[in-house]
Amino acid sequence: MKEILVLITFMVILVLPYTDSVFHFVPEEENTENRALKTMPEFDWSFIDNFPEEFDKYYSDNFDLRNQFLSFNSKLKYQLFNKPPVEGKAFIGYDGWMYLVKDEMDLYYGNTVAKSDELTNYYDIFRYRKNFLDSIGCKYYVVIAPSKASVYPEFLPLSKRKSVEKTLTDQIVSLLDTVTGLTVIDLRTVLKKAKSRDIRMYHKTDNHWNEYGSYVAYEAIMDSLSVDFPNLNPIPISKFNIETVEAKGMGLTNMMGIYDEVYEDKIMCKPDFKRKSKNGEKNNYPVVRGFPYTSQYEIVYTVANDSLPKMLLIRDSFGATLIPFLSEHFSKSVFIFDGWHHWFNEDIVLNEKPDIYIQLVLESFMSNVSIEKKRD
Repeated sequence: MKEILVLITFMVILVLPYTDSVFHFVPEEENTENRALKTMPEFDWSFIDNFPEEFDKYYSDNFDLRNQFLSFNSKLKYQLFNKPPVEGKAFIGYDGWMYLVKDEMDLYYGNTVAKSDELTNYYDIFRYRKNFLDSIGCKYYVVIAPSKASVYPEFLPLSKRKSVEKTLTDQIVSLLDTVTGLTVIDLRTVLKKAKSRDIRMYHKTDNHWNEYGSYVAYEAIMDSLSVDFPNLNPIPISKFNIETVEAKGMGLTNMMGIYDEVYEDKIMCKPDFKRKSKNGEKNNYPVVRGFPYTSQYEIVYTVANDSLPKMLLIRDSFGATLIPFLSEHFSKSVFIFDGWHHWFNEDIVLNEKPDIYIQLVLESFMSNVSIEKKRD
């Protein structure tokens, strides 16, 4: 009897796509893969040898009920076995927490520690930038954003947890302390301490901090800036309403092929005041070649108060949710997302002539800083 059921099931799986292609009785399901599917190849006698292979690729991407089968496989692996359908890009921890594999776990494991000659190179780069900014009367701040595993290692699977003597971040923080006049803001300690407030600071299904985590980072940045600029103080958290809304799983779920089974409480900080900052006029600096988020490359805000300093911030994706907070404090604030290169962007510095230069770097991208002293 069992053999008959297996045979019938197998036959149904084989026949169902062809039957549905004629009668269309199975509801359509949206393709959720983060890639372009193959299109029907043109038949050309001149390239007849390539046609079978190209058609096979097209059919594999477009056969009837393909999306439904992929969705079923996704649900089966995730819901029954707590395994991602697509492995190697991210993994699932405890209590619905997900972590990015690439770069961030290498840093967490201490695999990216720098050799002495590499540390010398880092020193030369930061020293060069510091001296240049000194020459135009600009203060230099390096802000290190911690990866998710650095702040919340307790939700990692036991097999993924590791205690290491030092990481590249530890090395860089110690190095920056030797560059006189440069201020390093190590947010690892700040965010770990803020866990006692019992409000989650990172998304469960994405590798970025949420809006509350951004506020904690912003508060620490402003506290540090206020040492040199006493009129700069963070807006107290009491001026924001902390809200949660159920949201569909974010970036890491898509990476793992889990498209519609996961939700999390998205934590937001909504201002209970009228914002002073307004969208400012862009200089339309040339976007880094190959950078896909062109609208995010240059963002400008202004506040109608010339007594406030001007700020230039070179960022990666962790800077996005900081923008609404920081932009309230400067007569002009310019945010440059330079494609994770973390160049000095000397041409932009000279044009903007800021009072404050902030380099915001996710710790797993710190090695990008070592590529060059200034942008080509």
